[in-house]
Amino acid sequence: MKVCLNYHNLGYNPQFGINKVHPIIFKNHIDICNDFNSNKNIDLTITFDDAYEGIFTFARKILNKSSIKRKIVFPIVDYIGKNNTWDSAFYLNKYKHLSRDQIKILVSEGWEIGSHTCTHKYLGRLNNDEIRSELVISKQKLEEIINNKVTSFAPPYGIIDKRVLEISKSVGYKEIFIQKNKNVVYSDSILLVERNNIYSIDRNKNIINKINNSRLEKKKENFISSLNVITR
Repeated sequence: MKVCLNYHNLGYNPQFGINKVHPIIFKNHIDICNDFNSNKNIDLTITFDDAYEGIFTFARKILNKSSIKRKIVFPIVDYIGKNNTWDSAFYLNKYKHLSRDQIKILVSEGWEIGSHTCTHKYLGRLNNDEIRSELVISKQKLEEIINNKVTSFAPPYGIIDKRVLEISKSVGYKEIFIQKNKNVVYSDSILLVERNNIYSIDRNKNIINKINNSRLEKKKENFISSLNVITR
């Protein structure tokens, strides 16, 4: 069974919102993932949306020592090495994104890089040309940084529609990482990977339940994601 857990930021200081996970709690999560990897027939992937510096500072060391084989970071290309001024909560939560050099180091250590668009705009509000621009330019810039093909894409807010699916396929993406339990149009020609989002409120039991596809965790994630409409 394939399972994908998605994080955003890591750090010690509390923030406004629930997207930043304490490094010690993150370490506990990964210990659980290691146990599942070794004892059960589960293929675990860990992803990070937005590509904050906390990944390099905290997650890198923990994951490089883990049994997790697939680790993917999805940068917002226009904000590589910059502060998160795109975020509506920027004045409450100021964070820096990974630099080009940090991205290159992660790649040299076996991490993968995918696109999270150029600007983190909600794609459902853009026209087809704007969507194509977000997907093509981010892909090209990331490929220039890592000197390799970028074939994975994670849409902002974890949501796609048929337009985004078709455009993603046409510009060369092979995988789209989406939020679990969302209504999507599936395609035989592109792989859709459903992810469980992990929040600061999640503890060991929550991680176990997410991996085991708990109905309660599904409801919780759907409720939290429904609040994203405020920040779109």
